[in-house]
Amino acid sequence: MNRNNSEKQEGFVLVVVAIVLVALIGFLALAIDVGVLYSARTSAQEVADAAAMAGAFTFINDTQSPQPQTASDNALQVALHNSILGQPVAAGDVNVNVDYTNRRVTVDVQSTQNTYFARALGVQTANVGVEAVAEAAKYSTGSACTKPWFIPNTVFGSGDACPSCASNEVLISGGEVTALAQSKIGQEFRVTSQDSGSGLAPGQYYAINFPGSSGGNDYRDNIANCAIAYVRCFDSYSVLPGKKDGPTQQGVNALLGNPPTDTWVSVGQYQTPNGRSDTSKAVVVSPIWDTCGTSGFCPAGNFPSGANVNLKVIGFAAG
Repeated sequence: MNRNNSEKQEGFVLVVVAIVLVALIGFLALAIDVGVLYSARTSAQEVADAAAMAGAFTFINDTQSPQPQTASDNALQVALHNSILGQPVAAGDVNVNVDYTNRRVTVDVQSTQNTYFARALGVQTANVGVEAVAEAAKYSTGSACTKPWFIPNTVFGSGDACPSCASNEVLISGGEVTALAQSKIGQEFRVTSQDSGSGLAPGQYYAINFPGSSGGNDYRDNIANCAIAYVRCFDSYSVLPGKKDGPTQQGVNALLGNPPTDTWVSVGQYQTPNGRSDTSKAVVVSPIWDTCGTSGFCPAGNFPSGANVNLKVIGFAAG
């Protein structure tokens, strides 16, 4: 009698264990499929974000091309040159909507992903959908991750700074980006002086000493990484005197890679190790110095002297 009861109990335990194992395997399979789908969603969101930013960025860096077609084309091209969990993005997976009035680009990305364990339940695929919105502000009030070089407002003037001020050959005028600045998009200019004779003044080479920074090491780190300081329009910042060729070269190499890792493809499109993007670490933002508004600078072009020279920021240049 006892033996039979024992055998019955053992049989019952085996049945329960089998049921529990099936349930555990089912939960494990569900967890794996859900994890894959979450990874796909994250990847799709990155594609949508990059595409939306690429489209919105054209309102800033490609002012000569027709809109909204340019924004739409750039957004689509960036999306198509990326992938979601190794699967290329197809044109039918992307929907781009451009709000020209508000300079806003919305990108929807769909992706169909194969399931693994859920196939046992008859679910062969699952759809992932994401949306990203990017907007290009008409005016910039400040910028994070600014590089420690200030760009004279008269950098593209036909002559010296003060005659350029007099003829309004400047990048920013009355708070607006000038036609001259728009016509110079893509044109090369030198950020720091390489010749002591062409410096702004003895020991002045267009470098900024951000708040909280000190000396060449911090200057190098602010080039290679994002500076702690948030630079705002109409605030003034101290120059960093001294010719710092070594820290400049070291910071730039650390930022770009040596050789550089990113490649320019077209306006607003860069090929990076992670895929096609609207921007690149090779594209940096620097403050524009209010050359014409600096007290005592004109008419002779006398750069302020002294150990603590502060210059006002009136805008930002990307290059």
